[in-house]
Parts: sequence; structure tokens; C-alpha cells
Amino acid sequence: MKKYAGLILLTLLAAACGSDTRLFQQAKLATSRGKYEKALDLYNRLIKQNPQHAAALTNRGLLWETLPAKTPAQKAQHRHYAEADYLRALELNPNQPETYNNLGALYMDMGRNGDAIAHFSEALARSPRYFRARMNRAVAYSKVGDFTNAILDFTAADQIRPHDPVLLYNRGLAYFEAGKYESAVEDFSHAIAAQPFNAKAYVQRARAFIKLGYPANAYDDLYTAIELSPAEPLAYYYLGELMYRAGDADYALGALVKAKELAPQYAPTYDLMGDMLAAQQPVDATSNYLVALKLDPQNADKYRRKLEMMKTEEGRYYLTTSRFFPQGRAYTASGQRRVAAPAPRPAPAVTAPAALQRPAARHARTPRTSSRSRRGK
Repeated sequence: MKKYAGLILLTLLAAACGSDTRLFQQAKLATSRGKYEKALDLYNRLIKQNPQHAAALTNRGLLWETLPAKTPAQKAQHRHYAEADYLRALELNPNQPETYNNLGALYMDMGRNGDAIAHFSEALARSPRYFRARMNRAVAYSKVGDFTNAILDFTAADQIRPHDPVLLYNRGLAYFEAGKYESAVEDFSHAIAAQPFNAKAYVQRARAFIKLGYPANAYDDLYTAIELSPAEPLAYYYLGELMYRAGDADYALGALVKAKELAPQYAPTYDLMGDMLAAQQPVDATSNYLVALKLDPQNADKYRRKLEMMKTEEGRYYLTTSRFFPQGRAYTASGQRRVAAPAPRPAPAVTAPAALQRPAARHARTPRTSSRSRRGK
């Protein structure tokens, strides 16, 4: 599960001239109607007729990214063709910011975030108020852990397009990762005010409330997220952790079972359940750690350490208490709760801007605020 909206915002160029205009417009129309094979044929004809047509090369590059791929190898081939088209377009017209943005977005999709940042920067050097490139560079900075520059770019983008809910949501995530939880709450609250049916924003605000020590507010947000989107696995994940800290182990484990059902490949759920069960149900805890190890080999050392600690009683109690009750051992040797969960504190009020005040009525549908837009402005 990605924390950041993969905000790949690409641009379909509109410029055309001379005898190429008809083919260019036909290709654009076919693309807009989802007839990608036809559009590809039209761009191929146009580029064969005029190999110097930079806008056609840029749009064909975008089309290669859009075409469905039946296998990973075919997807990699499409990306290779797209990269070649974008690079050729930049050779012909090195001052087109949209092409730099599209190539940067392709590199971000491929995990080449350093190259992505460089190309978004080239786009912004040519067009400093280019919202798409500014947003994309912010996300790329977030992906490499440079949250200071990510926040700066999101804030600059907010000056171009104020109160954009996708921007607010993503900047909230950057604030969270930077440890600025109050700012994260503020941005998530503004995003919710703009789109009050976005379950993911409630989940992320709940995470920030947890970090700030306001579990009651986190409960409210998580229940709201489940009400809006009953299939939102992270809502159950964080609710399980909160309920366990509050002393309701059965409810907590039930929430994690639901989270597993909704997202069976999400390793942190198995890790969390293992920590819950380590002190009193070591066999089940070990099974969960083994699944997490299989699903998340990049963190294999962490899971192997936990499996090693499961061999001793002291290690098993440490796994549970260090995560949930770091202020002291939560259980006696007989399994009785020793440490009570802290009483919830009221969170400070967060007021959205007047233009974004949350409406009283709710609707049933949850809009997608983090979808990947690949066309148009």
C-alpha cells in the first residue's frame, strides 16, 4: 500500500501545424475516446511523414504509457518506447516543459526518482508556475525521503491552485513523515472539508491524532472511514492497534482479521498481530511473523529478530510490551494486565478556511482524490 498518491500528471500537447494538423487532431481525438491502437497508428503515420514533429513524439510517448500491457515484459517495452519518444522530442524542442514533466513522470513510475526530480526541475525552470510539474516533483521528493523540499513544492503549488484537496492530502502525508503532526492534522482536515467523503483522508488524520496522543479523535476518524468505505483495510489496521492499547484485545484482533481479509498481502498487519499475540499466544504470533517475513523480505532482519525473541518468555513479553506499553510491562507472569491504557485527551480544534467548511450533509459515495491523471490540463 503506497502512502503517497502516485501523482503522475502528464500533459497531452495540442500544438500542430501545416499539413500535419489533420492527422494530429485525429490522433488526439482517438486518444481521448480510448481508442489507443488507432491513435498509435495515426501518430506512427504522422511521425513517418514528419520525423521532426516534437509534439507528436511527446503524445506518442504518453500513448505508449497508456497502452494496456499483458505481461511485465511488455510493460517494460512500452516504457522503453515512451522514454525514446520523450528524449527524441526534447532533442527537437528542448524548451517544452510538458515533455520534461512527462519524462519525469515516467521515471518516477519506474522508481528512478532522482532522474524524475531532475526532469521536473527542468520543466519548472522553463515554467515556474507549472502546477503538474510542481506537484510531481513534490511527490518525487517524498519518495526519496526529502520531506523538507516536498513540503516546499506542495506549498508553492498551493499558491498556484489554492485548496486543491489532492495537494492538501499529499502535503499532509509529507508533514506526517517529517514529524510535523499538527500541520498534518490541519492539512488532512482541510482536505476532508473539501471532500468530506474521502475515507483515506480520515485514516491519515487518525494516524496523526494517534501520534499527537488523541486516541478518542482517532477512533472517531477511523469509524467514519469505515462508515464511508467499509473495504478500507488501513482503517481496521489502526483501529486494531488503538483497541488493543485500550484493553480490548478481542476487538483488536477481530479488526486485524478484517484487515487481513481486505489486504492479505499487507505485511505490517501480520507483524502487528504477531506483536499482540507474542506474550500469550506464541504459536499464533510466530505464524504471523513468518507470513510477514515471506511478504516483506526487505525487512527480513526485523522479522528474524522477532522470531529469535519468541524462543524465550522474556523475549515474548518484550515484543508485546515494547510496542504497546513502552512505559512498563503491561502483563504479570500470569497474563493479567498490569498497565492501564492512558485516558484520551481532547484534541485542539482545527478550523478549515471559510471557503472549505465541511457541509452538514453526507453522501454515500467516496470520490477518489489520489487517482493518477495522465491527460490534459
